[in-house]
Amino acid sequence: MKRVSAILLALALSASLCLPTLAAGVTVNGKTVSGAEAVTMVPLRTVSEALGWTVAWDGSLPGARVETGQVHMDLTLGKDTYQTVSSTAIGMSAPFSLGAAPAMLEPGTIYVPAELFQVLLGNREGTVSIGTDGTVSISQTGGTQIINPLHQHETLAQLRSAVGFDFPVPDAPAGFQVSLYQDIAGTMAEIRWSDDVQEVCYRVSRGGDGTSSDNSGDYTVYAESGTLDAGGTTVHWRGQDGRIRVAVWAKNNLIFSIRSAEGLTKTQVLQLVQDTL
Repeated sequence: MKRVSAILLALALSASLCLPTLAAGVTVNGKTVSGAEAVTMVPLRTVSEALGWTVAWDGSLPGARVETGQVHMDLTLGKDTYQTVSSTAIGMSAPFSLGAAPAMLEPGTIYVPAELFQVLLGNREGTVSIGTDGTVSISQTGGTQIINPLHQHETLAQLRSAVGFDFPVPDAPAGFQVSLYQDIAGTMAEIRWSDDVQEVCYRVSRGGDGTSSDNSGDYTVYAESGTLDAGGTTVHWRGQDGRIRVAVWAKNNLIFSIRSAEGLTKTQVLQLVQDTL
């Protein structure tokens, strides 16, 4: 059983995020079921990027890899088994459990137990604390808080200024309107369009130097995948039921992605991509 509540993730400036928690307790016929402990879940990518870490999905793992620079960890959806591996030497921890497996609690977003970040921060005291109201506070040193990486803007010009580079913006799909301009840690631009039924997320970040990279934040292993050709630019896509949920491409030292929970047609995706070339 899962309940959704408004939980404050304090990343220094107390950015408000709605984060799911697993049930604090389960009662059946007046009796408390043993083992139903509370597990607070937080979004993997948002918190990791706030800490200056990277999160990657290589197309094979049904989950993601988080890399801190000191250690890394492969996370598998539905599997409550965790293990840190040294990124600088040979060595790894014994497998351990945190009471809940990584889960995609909303389309394209992996949630993990908040306690995972204490492990990745070296199990230092005071790095992660969870209040009785579900408030989560994370710090790298146990004293110095992390600056909120998400900054919303009123205009496209403000967004471009915040990330420090110019980038093309495709026309919104027919019937869609801009619902959000946002930068992530000052390094990635995000624009969302909505038609009151679904939302399409467009992201741009520096890169695209010939190596494959995915900045979409969607780690779902979809049943279908392939490539499209947009005027000589290769577009890698993933989806299901004939609809594209994620599309990623690179051009002019920039990495682009489109994400849609409901999916887009190939024609829609190609039009969006061509608008950026």
